[in-house]
Amino acid sequence: MHDNRLNRLGGTCAILVGVSYVVVTTFFVLDPTQLIHDDKHRLWTELAENGTPRILYYWGYALGAVFAFGAIPAIADLVRDKHEGWVRWTTGLAYLSFGVTAVETFRLVTATPLWTADYAGGDETVRTAIVTTDLLLRLDPATWLRFGALGPFFLVVNILALRHGLLSRPLTYVGIALGVLTSTAALGVAFGIGPMVLVSAILGGALAAPIWFVWIGVTLRRGVPGAGAVEPARAGGGVKETSNG
Repeated sequence: MHDNRLNRLGGTCAILVGVSYVVVTTFFVLDPTQLIHDDKHRLWTELAENGTPRILYYWGYALGAVFAFGAIPAIADLVRDKHEGWVRWTTGLAYLSFGVTAVETFRLVTATPLWTADYAGGDETVRTAIVTTDLLLRLDPATWLRFGALGPFFLVVNILALRHGLLSRPLTYVGIALGVLTSTAALGVAFGIGPMVLVSAILGGALAAPIWFVWIGVTLRRGVPGAGAVEPARAGGGVKETSNG
């Protein structure tokens, strides 16, 4: 039986995760340096001139990841008894994903202003050192953990919820799409496929993610009938969990 307090807290956190995706998208659009990919000297020069949108972009990811730790338990609990093995495994991957995101982006929030100041005031040796080592600021440059490890969680939760009628079909369809787009974003980054990254970011990060998190957050706060339920006792036997596999 679900603890309503878990659902209320998890729902609130999920809504805040959804809001964080809106913040990330907003400051991504407002940050002209996001369009600079091949000229790191130009990137750091412009960050030194105006790095505020980039810092706020990182803050959106960092705080969203923190709130995700409150949302994941309630979301996973919706379908845990439907296939506990898959849910436990992918929930662990989700914690890993958001943990890496939190550590990486909090690190970037702190280090980026320091590096931009050093770049602006440094000589050519300092500037060369910064542009050749800036990837060291990131824990997961290829995003296999940040995005790749998160996709399976969305897929498992939403496929199980759809199969057992625990959530509305449109919500699960958005969640399944989010799982696919999160995975393709990681593939695009890892293999340098720019169009794949762009499409995944727009459809996944800017649209599907905020919609799904806010929607499931509201659903959790209102209560989810049927989640974690058990079937009535049958003749000749006790209760039976509605579990598969």
